[in-house]
Parts: sequence; structure tokens; C-alpha cells
Amino acid sequence: MTLHIMRKKTFIIFLLLYSAASKSGNVIDYSLHVPPEYEVKIDNRSTAKLNASLTGNAPTRFGVSESLWTDFADATRHRIITALDSLLSGIDRQSMDTTLIDRDNYDFNRYFFSYLRNIESKDTVRHYFKGQLINLYPIAPAQYSLTLLYANNGEIGRIYTFIAKDDNGKFVFSSPVKYNTQHWKTTAADSITIYYPDTINLERAREFDRKNVLMASKFNLPVKDFEMYMCRNYQEVLQLQGCLYESGRNGVVNEGDIIDPKTLFSIKDDEDFSHDVLHMYAAHIRGKVRNRAAEEGLAYLWGNAYWYIDGIGKIPDQPEMVAALRQYLAEHSEADLLNLFDESPYVLTEYGYPKPVYLKYIIAGVICEAIEKQKGVSAIMELIKCGLTEDDFFKATDKLININRNNFDVKVRKLLSAQ
Repeated sequence: MTLHIMRKKTFIIFLLLYSAASKSGNVIDYSLHVPPEYEVKIDNRSTAKLNASLTGNAPTRFGVSESLWTDFADATRHRIITALDSLLSGIDRQSMDTTLIDRDNYDFNRYFFSYLRNIESKDTVRHYFKGQLINLYPIAPAQYSLTLLYANNGEIGRIYTFIAKDDNGKFVFSSPVKYNTQHWKTTAADSITIYYPDTINLERAREFDRKNVLMASKFNLPVKDFEMYMCRNYQEVLQLQGCLYESGRNGVVNEGDIIDPKTLFSIKDDEDFSHDVLHMYAAHIRGKVRNRAAEEGLAYLWGNAYWYIDGIGKIPDQPEMVAALRQYLAEHSEADLLNLFDESPYVLTEYGYPKPVYLKYIIAGVICEAIEKQKGVSAIMELIKCGLTEDDFFKATDKLININRNNFDVKVRKLLSAQ
């Protein structure tokens, strides 16, 4: 920084007085109290750095990049940084200050930020990554975009972007999802509101709505209304929410996401998100203990397989996967269904259903279908509440329809042949 000042000694005395005032608690606002003649020909970048160093209120949850430059008032920049630091500190302590959350799209933003408690973590090591503010600029009147980089000695953990908004003199924060999709189209299929950039398969969206209503009805629960953003891949899901990079998820494409209580992000532009919606309804029935075989089987049966399959251009449904299993068994008469259930090999790849479609859950779905037909939805509820382990699963299936490990191959073959 170049200071074009004649009376250098006087300026040094001013800085010493300022330092003493800061230590005593009488902090002076430099931008208001430096004599005008001492501000002449100080470039904006340097002014911002000098002002930041003099405030004496450095953030605790992140640093500020030395190269950060802003072309708006330093006082505004300071207020944004202070408010963001307070928000992130509260999140880290599990006592988030919700008054710092933007009231627009409030539920989404509250859950979005609550998920960031481990933003500094790597695996089980908390506070491994240190945050640094690397970008801050205005995007609309009284609104700003800011980007935080989390790294440790050159190892990048995460990069997040948030929106800061001046709300009647107080800065509040949000995910940039609404900003990133402000020019998208919107359509509705009764219980599902869908946001998309260009085209949509409305017939498949209506099928998702039909499944959603049917699942709620079967469980005797209120129908959930959802908002869904159509995304081409999981990286786009993250970017829409504000996560520009996540080290633990880099390269992942074939997944979607849920932000409670009602926001879905599609799996590779597929309009049917019914698999995970089943899990949301089932949680109201079984509580915190989930039997994976039982519930995944039901999600395959009432929903779909979750994973998008490029070869068929959509997420597969249970009937088509069962047809492939029947074809496999017809061509491999020596196959043992219990072994296929236990090992879940990817033997349906040659029939168009490769990894990560799980054979175990297709078979579990066949059993769920038999239980529902023979005993009703009350028995399905009993099954998904059976306990944690596969032993619990087999105890329940043995009680409900007399399928156990000893007779598994014979019994399940009969179920498949009857379809």
C-alpha cells in the first residue's frame, strides 16, 4: 500500500493512540475518525485490508483472505463478516442463532445451515479444516454473495457459497438455491411442485405424485407436499445448494438429495423420487431403528430402485427388475435364492440392471409384496418395525408368511413363479 502523506510522524502518533483505545475497549471506527487528508490516494484494496486489521474484531470461525477485495463500504463488509461468524459459531456449538437465517424459504435455510455443523471436519476429526473468506460481492440491492474455502495445508475440504441479505439493518443468510434457479420454470403435479431449467416429463412426475399419495394412504399418514429441483447429476445438486466442492463427495453423480422438511433434488433428471419418499413415511412408523432389508425391499416395491440406469434412461421399477430376475433364474437353474439374497451379486448386469441395483432388495421386495397381499399393510408395518438385523427380518417373515432361511429358496421361487 502507498500512502501519500506529508506528516508521517503525526500519522504514526494517531495509530498509537488508536491502538491504545482499542486495547482499552474504546474502539474507534477508523473510517469515521481518520482525518480526511490522511485518506488521500489510498487505494481501495489497501483501505479494506487496513480497516480489517484495525477493527480488532477478527472472526473466530474463519479467516479472511489477504487478497479479498470489496468495492462497497467497509462498514457493510464488517457487518457481514461479524454476522456470518456468529451464525457459524452457533452452528458449531449446536445452538444456531435462527434470527440470522433468512425468513424467505426459512425452513429450507434453517435445515441447510444446521447440516453444516461438520463443515470443518474430516472424517471423525473435528476442526480439521480452517475456513477462509475468499470472495464477497453484491448481487442485488442489499444482497451479497460470499464464498468460504475450507482447507488444511493445501488440502481442500469444502467450498461453500452463501447469500447475505440486509434485512432492516441486520444481515441474515441463506442458501443460494433460489438465486441460482430464479429463471427456471415451475410446474405442479398435485402434491409435487417441480422446478426445472428447460423440459420435464410430466407423465413421470404424475406417476411420482400417484406413488406419494398412495404411500401416505397405505400408512394412514397425511400426504406430504414436496418441492423438487430437477438436477442432471449430484454435483449440480450440491452447486445449486451452494456447495461448490465437497472432498468426500467429489465425482459422485448418481444420487439425489433431501433438505428437510420438503425439498427434493432429483437423481439425474428423473422425475420419480419415490424411493426416498418411502423412507420418509416409513420413519413415522418404525421410529429410529431401521431394518434395511425390510425397508429397502418396500422402497423397491412401492417406490423404485433409487439409482438411475443409463441403459434404460430412468430409475427402474420393481416389476421390470423382477422380470429380469425371473429370466436369470430360468437361465441359471442351479442358482440358490438364499445365496443371492445374502451375497447380492450383480448378476442382473447382463439383463440391463447393473450395479448399484441391489438383488437383495429386489428379492426383499418380492417378499414384501407377498406379505402385503396375504396379510395387509398392518403386516408390512410389523415387518418394518421388526428390529435392526437380518435375523430380525427372518423372524418376522417366518411369523408372517412362513419364510425362513431353511425354506427360502423354495418359498421365494414359488412367489416368483406366481407373478
